[in-house]
Amino acid sequence: GWLWYAIILLPVIGIIQSGEQAMADRYHYLPSIGIAVMLAWGIPHLFSREDIRTKILFPMGVVFIAILSFITWHQCGYWKNNTTLFSHALQITNNNALAHNLLASSLAEENKINEVIYHCNAAIRLSPYYADAYNNRGNAYAKLGQNQRSIEDYNKAIALKSGYADAYNNRGGAYFKLGQYQLAVENFNEALFLKPDYADAYNNLAIVYFQQGYKELGCFDARKACALGVCKILEAVKVKGYCR
Repeated sequence: GWLWYAIILLPVIGIIQSGEQAMADRYHYLPSIGIAVMLAWGIPHLFSREDIRTKILFPMGVVFIAILSFITWHQCGYWKNNTTLFSHALQITNNNALAHNLLASSLAEENKINEVIYHCNAAIRLSPYYADAYNNRGNAYAKLGQNQRSIEDYNKAIALKSGYADAYNNRGGAYFKLGQYQLAVENFNEALFLKPDYADAYNNLAIVYFQQGYKELGCFDARKACALGVCKILEAVKVKGYCR
């Protein structure tokens, strides 16, 4: 039981990494099997009399399971959604740049842009080389219409993280909003070079081409995007008689 517990515990406590996190308590059920083995084989040796097991151990076991059930129910509440989960992570940890950035991503889905910027700023303050935090903050500025500020953040993200297709795609979107179509096309193409099955980049590239009047190029990329699962622009231009 001890060997099972100690060995399987390694990926949980971070000695052997299983992701970006330092520890992963969600895997604790695996090493807990070792504890169960110890209890199952150890308790009979400690309490050899059967009447003691019946009168003491059984009620204690019931109470113990009830307590664990309550704690489990309480803990499950933190997993209600991403916002609840990462807010709790920030409450019980210090200087957690990852939690700040993940909470920012969740808040972005709720369109709470000012809070997104706050948590991205916190993540960047704690980890100045955190490319994803710059990318998230750039997205927030883009939603506020502050496209030049968003481009500055995308530039930083691209400089910090090699081959960052999402940041190139996002920067292309910002250039498009500023009317700088050639720069937008270059960024979308770079995103596709890094990630050839990037449906959103094909979709965005199609939009730029249609905006410039290049219907044939736009239809080509719109079909590519649709083949990869993003058909919005293709359906829209078909209504106008394009891409038959």
